[in-house]
Amino acid sequence: MSEPDQSAPSHVPVDPVVPRFREWAILRAQYADVSKRMNLLRDSINRDVEARGVRDHKGNQFIDLPFPLTVGDTTYSRIKRERRVTVIADDDAAERITRAHGCYDRAFPPVRVLDPEELYVLHQEGRLGQEELDEIFQPRETFAFKGVS
Repeated sequence: MSEPDQSAPSHVPVDPVVPRFREWAILRAQYADVSKRMNLLRDSINRDVEARGVRDHKGNQFIDLPFPLTVGDTTYSRIKRERRVTVIADDDAAERITRAHGCYDRAFPPVRVLDPEELYVLHQEGRLGQEELDEIFQPRETFAFKGVS
């Protein structure tokens, strides 16, 4: 990437912040280009791992590299598409279920905000069953791209 010469005329004193700022601006532009390329590569590799990777008992997916790949101080042996699950509460299901059990006011304080902790207490007290709790707390699955060393 060639940069146009934007140096000040020789008779103009240069504030020391200018060259540092210029370097920062150049690095920022390069970083944006590199980040874009990295994201394109990551997405392409993720599609490959999803299509032909081996899945483990946790739902992660792997492709073993045919040989160790050393880059800098890190040696990679496989590519991992890491499965992540986040459990979220379904407010509508919680409202319907707690109303049916007469405990709506406890789970939903006067300002309609679901109190997940109270749902667990209601479950421990036997007012909500495990199936109902499972219906309220829905798992959400996500994946993260990682190089594994």
